[in-house]
Amino acid sequence: MRAALRLSLLFIILAEVAVVHYLHLGHPYFWFEKLPGFSSLYGLLSCVAIILFSKWLGKSFVSRPEDYYD
Repeated sequence: MRAALRLSLLFIILAEVAVVHYLHLGHPYFWFEKLPGFSSLYGLLSCVAIILFSKWLGKSFVSRPEDYYD
């Protein structure tokens, strides 16, 4: 039963992706949005920026020096 549910959910997700991809729902506002893989690259770079910013924020404001409790 679980396998059938997972398989049907997979097919539903794939169908939604295929419909959006092949019917071109939505139009790009800028020229670089037409480039293949732009959304993937933008998402990857955004994730990397968020991770680096959070690491900097943690080291600057949250963490204490090693000898803080000495």
